[in-house]
Amino acid sequence: MFEPHEHGVLVHGEAEEVNEQEAELQLEAVAAFAKVSVEKQRVAQENWNANWELEYPQVVVEDEVGEVACTIRAPFHDIPSSGVDVIVAPQMSFGTGHHATTYLMTARLLSLPLKGRSVLDMGCGTGVLALVAAKAGAGSILGIDIEHDAVQNSQDNHALNADLVASDMTFVQGDGSACDDMHDGVWDVVCANIHKNVLVADMPRYARTLKEGGHLLLSGFFEGDVHALEASVHASGMEVLGVHVRDGWACMHCGKPLG
Repeated sequence: MFEPHEHGVLVHGEAEEVNEQEAELQLEAVAAFAKVSVEKQRVAQENWNANWELEYPQVVVEDEVGEVACTIRAPFHDIPSSGVDVIVAPQMSFGTGHHATTYLMTARLLSLPLKGRSVLDMGCGTGVLALVAAKAGAGSILGIDIEHDAVQNSQDNHALNADLVASDMTFVQGDGSACDDMHDGVWDVVCANIHKNVLVADMPRYARTLKEGGHLLLSGFFEGDVHALEASVHASGMEVLGVHVRDGWACMHCGKPLG
């Protein structure tokens, strides 16, 4: 296998599959018109999965007073002693909790009254926010993602969390247009951790499907984009209740006024 490297090309493969004599002949041919240097190293067989597990940390999300609110972990991590426990096997989807936006959204979500509430998770990725809501007692949850693999990953992670208390949790493939088939004011909480342009384009949909007095959590954008998002929120008839920042990324807590 060939991989680009800052100093040239990295070539690796199984020892028995590498023809060193042929490789040296090819290098000699290249050396006729270019300066070439080669370093060879034989790497001992390792348990790469075990190494990956050692290097893959769990994520501990704290509340506003520094207490553990949630632990987002892989199946091989120890069970936490406090807070919401969410198991995520990331596969290829976004949302393991390691990114600042997922951390911010998780913290804000757990600050809301979720018991028995309905929650929409737009751009669900691994399903982590939907799972957090479920562990916190939400009653009806829908996760939507444009990627088929993300939906499958969310469903797999749903199965990993056997102690869910949500009465109904569904993951489907789609985009913001899925909201067009929903009734007005159906969700108590809407979460959307997506690109800024998508958030702005779909803001009217979030506003329409959100209940009066409901909460909208937005992330996926930089701190410098806050003003643009605020304008979109206000234009859709909602208000900004707070902005939280982590590592340059922002999370906006919005609300839909009563009446």
